[in-house]
Amino acid sequence: MSVSIDSQQCKGCMLCVEECPKSALTPGETRGSRGYLMPRANNGKCVSCGLCALLCPDLAISIIKEGAGT
Repeated sequence: MSVSIDSQQCKGCMLCVEECPKSALTPGETRGSRGYLMPRANNGKCVSCGLCALLCPDLAISIIKEGAGT
């Protein structure tokens, strides 16, 4: 599983970072296309609960299951 964050949609609110139960998301150092600091995903910690995607007010987060559709 991996977390995908759309740099064109993310406004850097960090709600996903605050609410991730496994601390798989942390504040990042990279700025998205809108100029906001983006969260960074540690996909090794992600358990694909989907809470980050559900809470994202900008619909900027997707959970991608590896090998899906193949």
